[in-house]
This record gives sequence, C-alpha cells and structure tokens, in this order.
Amino acid sequence: MTDHALVWHKKAPEDTAVSGDDQLRLIGMPTGLVRPARQAMAAENLPPAARDILHHVIADLRRRVEQPDAPAQRYSLRELDETGKAAVADILGEGDVWAKVGVGRDFCRVVESVMAGIWRLEASDEHGITDEWLEVGAVPEPFLRVAREGTRERIEIPKQMPQGAMNAPFLLSELQDRASKYVAGEENHVINFTLLPLTEMDAEVLTQILGQAPLFIRSGGYGSSRVFATGLRHVWAVQYVNGLGKVILDTLEVGGVPIAVVAAKEDFEDSSERLAEILEAFAS
Repeated sequence: MTDHALVWHKKAPEDTAVSGDDQLRLIGMPTGLVRPARQAMAAENLPPAARDILHHVIADLRRRVEQPDAPAQRYSLRELDETGKAAVADILGEGDVWAKVGVGRDFCRVVESVMAGIWRLEASDEHGITDEWLEVGAVPEPFLRVAREGTRERIEIPKQMPQGAMNAPFLLSELQDRASKYVAGEENHVINFTLLPLTEMDAEVLTQILGQAPLFIRSGGYGSSRVFATGLRHVWAVQYVNGLGKVILDTLEVGGVPIAVVAAKEDFEDSSERLAEILEAFAS
C-alpha cells in the first residue's frame, strides 16, 4: 500500500451542469444523465445522416487495423438534429474511459464508446456547448494537444530541498532525464511508488515541482484508474484505486499517453465488426 499517495487535482474547468468525479453529460442526452441503461430504438429512428456518419466511422476503424497509430479522425455531429444525436448516443453507448480536458477558457468532455477507439466529445465554454463530434483513434486529439501545449520541456529542481524530502531530488532528476530523451513509440517507463514509499514531504515536493496540465482522465473497467498529465512533458501520473477510492497503486509514467486509456489494434478490429453488426440490424 502506498504510504503517501501523490495528491493531484483536476485542472480542467469545473462542469457546472453535473456534479461528482465521474458525471459527464452524454452527447445528445439531457444534462445530468449518467450511464443510462441503453434502450432499444426502432430502426426508423436512425436518420440517414447519422447512419452515414457511422458508416464512415466503420471504414475508419477498418483502416486502423493496419495503421493503429494514425492520427485521430474527427466526424462532426453539428449537422444532426436532436433525434440524430440521440440515435448516435444510443448506438455507441458509454464505455469505461471518460475525461475533462481544459484548453484555455474552453474545455472538452470526452467519453469513450462501449466500442473502444470511438470517442464522443463536447466542446464547451462559459456560454455552453459550442461543438459536438466523434473521433476515431487510439486517443482523442485534445489529449495530445494539452499534453503538448499545456506542458513544459524542463522543470527547475531546487538545489535546497525542504526538510523531510529524501527521494524527491533523485526522482525529479530521473524524470527530467528520461522525459528529455523520450522518443515517440517507445515503451513507457514506470516508477512505482508502491515499491518505493515516499515521505510526506517527498510527495509534496514532487507534485509542486512537476505541476499539472489541464487534463484528467478516469478509466473504469478492469480496475479503476485516474490519469493526470503533469506539467513536465511526457510525464503522467497514473493512480489505481479500489472501490472505496483508496489509492492502491501510485505511479508516474514517462512516455506517451498511458496504456490504461489507449485503444489498441485489436480494439479497432472488434469495434468495426460490432458497429457494422448493429447498423446491419437497424437496416433489417
């Protein structure tokens, strides 16, 4: 068990439409509706425009079986009416990964579909929702944008550490070195604090010096995890929690977006088959 878990805070703007860590408004659904039981829709309720978008999504997923690392592709839902958006939301459902991404005054809500590799996004500002779209890819583009633009290449490591800091100076130096040498596509390097307990001051120094970018990702499924983008480029905080919200595994990863929230080649193949079967059923 981690003695002193690193304390991170969600940096994306608060969503006043909902409350609680995991409540994200679903695209095309009433405000505050969270993880609803999916309801069967009549085939005639799937508008042609929505069907066309989903066919493009299937084609994109199939291409990614051969090119899983291709940049995410965006499919706007702006032209759909409320019936069309609700149909897309019903078909895609809500999966195990959801996030809030702050970008300046604007921010995005992100929810992965029950079919991995398909993401639904809403962009908002102080006046409300400004855009809605789907993305197909390993991770949504806003994740990468904030990790690139909302972070810095180097951190300033104080020469004099506060009393009680033991491992923090060495860890910060290691993180700085590994982050500067990271090459895209390399396997992430993981520092496991469950195996290397920190003092309370170590934990405080690490979080203060590293800082945070405005990106918070929550993953459910097999083991719940929280992912935070730190302020140092290529460094991510990943915490695994139990059913009571207690941190049971506390890590920092140096590299790309942590694997806990990334769709894989097998996901694209499976999702394309499942979505194609659903649309075929709607056509019958």
